[in-house]
Amino acid sequence: MAGIGPAPARKRRRTNKPRTWGAAEPTTVPAAGVQDRELGLEDPHPLVVSMWENIQKSCEATFYSEADWARLRLELWYANEVMRNPRPTGQAWTQVQHGLSDLLVSPAAKRRCAIEMKAAGPDEDAVAAVSMLDRYRQSLKPV
Repeated sequence: MAGIGPAPARKRRRTNKPRTWGAAEPTTVPAAGVQDRELGLEDPHPLVVSMWENIQKSCEATFYSEADWARLRLELWYANEVMRNPRPTGQAWTQVQHGLSDLLVSPAAKRRCAIEMKAAGPDEDAVAAVSMLDRYRQSLKPV
């Protein structure tokens, strides 16, 4: 998909929903099971190994089928070849980026598929309770 991706939901101005919102029935299939997968490259570049390990622990891994894991191995093999080249071309690096975007690695690609990640942190109820206690403390007068 060309062009910039949609803005995150919290940054969008439009709050009403189109009439057709939710009208389509998605087809769901189970994702690939969690298992310890091998990259299968001889002497891979450290950044390729890091990408492989981090994708296995990431949120997009929950959406991958076995074919997607095979495609990721192929994309990382190509990325390894590009990074091993002493003078990689811009076109080769662009191809690596496009391949990884198609596998939902970029935030824009996730938003295009309506996958929004939330930052791990305190839940909203806890934040509201703390701010209410803080306002109460500020209203107290020193003795």
